[in-house]
Amino acid sequence: MNQESIETEEITPSLGRALLVAREAAEITVEEVAERLKLSPQQIRQLEQDDYNKLGPQTFVRGYLKSYCAVLGLPVEDTLALFKTPEVQVTAKHMQSFSRRTEKEASDNRLMIISYVILVIILGAPGIWWWQSSNTISTPEVSQTALVSATTKPAIVATEDTQPMAEEAVATQPVDLAQTSNVTVDTLATSEQASQPIVTELASVASEAETTTGLSTIVMRFSDDSWVEIFDATQERVAFGVKKSGYTMTVQGQAPFSVVLNKHLMVEVELDGKIIDLTALPKNRLAKFKLPLAE
Repeated sequence: MNQESIETEEITPSLGRALLVAREAAEITVEEVAERLKLSPQQIRQLEQDDYNKLGPQTFVRGYLKSYCAVLGLPVEDTLALFKTPEVQVTAKHMQSFSRRTEKEASDNRLMIISYVILVIILGAPGIWWWQSSNTISTPEVSQTALVSATTKPAIVATEDTQPMAEEAVATQPVDLAQTSNVTVDTLATSEQASQPIVTELASVASEAETTTGLSTIVMRFSDDSWVEIFDATQERVAFGVKKSGYTMTVQGQAPFSVVLNKHLMVEVELDGKIIDLTALPKNRLAKFKLPLAE
């Protein structure tokens, strides 16, 4: 939920805003850029304000932007992507986040269903065994009742024989009670033995669900506007663009990560809960490094 809320707050910057932040980070004035590109300072400001109406055809504008990216050392193709289809990138990022959230919810639902099924088996097994054992015990009682009713008929003819029969029936009752006790004890012991493998299986399923992710988490806290681009070990880009001052970004992926960051001294970087020291990186230019840092 934390990652979802953070991604909802993130606003994809415009191309002009990205150029402005990168120029200020490189400590280059508008006049210096205008002199290098053979343009007027007013035209440079129009590029940074996304005001392309007075700059000529789209082909010229793209040429100006490409040259501007080269002066600032920004990745040309990725930066111009903001000019071509800025809304497509926002939609793609939103859909990617929604897809990951849907997969995680489906996995959680499957694990919950498995847990409920196992819990029902654990709770229902003793009742089933008790019901089966009670049916087993009731069968000898029915046979004994039939035997007593059969012995009452000769009693009409010879009353002297009924008394030994009655004594014999009374004598057999303790034996039946002892058998009933033994069956109940055996049933409880079997129930306990059967429940132990089920509980062990439930624990192993939960353990496997916890260890299948294998993802590392990067948290960046920006104290000033800064450009950032991050690729994980699978070459998937997990972060890109200008992040505003005061913004906290959280991303996940397979380590190691390739990071491009300007104003790195204004960004606090945390990897899997550990603060990363970036003071040794070169100043006044884009910082390119790996996470975790090579020792």
